[in-house]
Amino acid sequence: MKHPSLAANTAVLLAPTFRRRGFTLTEMAVVLVILALLIGGMVVPLTVQQDIRNASETQKLLSDVTEALYGYALTHSALDGRPHLPCPDTDGDGRENRSGTACVSPEGDLPWAELGLGRQDSWGNPLRYRVSDLFANRAAGFTLTTDGDLRICTDSTCNAVIADKVPAVILSLGKNGSATPGNADEAKNKTIAVADKDFVQRSPAPDGFDDIVAWLPRGILVNRLLLAGRLP
Repeated sequence: MKHPSLAANTAVLLAPTFRRRGFTLTEMAVVLVILALLIGGMVVPLTVQQDIRNASETQKLLSDVTEALYGYALTHSALDGRPHLPCPDTDGDGRENRSGTACVSPEGDLPWAELGLGRQDSWGNPLRYRVSDLFANRAAGFTLTTDGDLRICTDSTCNAVIADKVPAVILSLGKNGSATPGNADEAKNKTIAVADKDFVQRSPAPDGFDDIVAWLPRGILVNRLLLAGRLP
């Protein structure tokens, strides 16, 4: 009969032994590559989602701006008692700028303080604003027969017109902001010239176009003022 202590020692000796080992450098490199791919796959969709969110929020802001402009026309009268729209902000203080009863320039930043709104789009760029002279004149406001002189087109050549005789246009320069445009359509919107009265509105595209354009349709503006008893 075996002694108990001898049996225990024999069991210990016969038990399988295992060696602990860490990851090799090759295994660690593989793990890091996999993690990088996983993180990269998450970052791209998150960036795209943020861009979509910013575009949606900017669209909502531009809708608020158009409503504020309708409200401005309803509550502000020219010297002849007729309604008028605000002038652009040309000195960055958020207020319209006039020389007498006319606008200093029909092109500039949105007079955001005048309208009680934020000044920037969701990418942090100031909103641009363009107004037809006859709709912003404080000496003689606009009437039922007043036409705007701005157009919204599908491309820089304006072969197809979305809207014409537009009283006012509001523009977000999109994610790329004031960067040098990579296509003719963005270049058209970034042109700040009194003589250039066309703006381009189309879907975002791989060529870099990401501007968002909103405008006051003349018919809707006149209709609202008629319903409110502000015209004729």
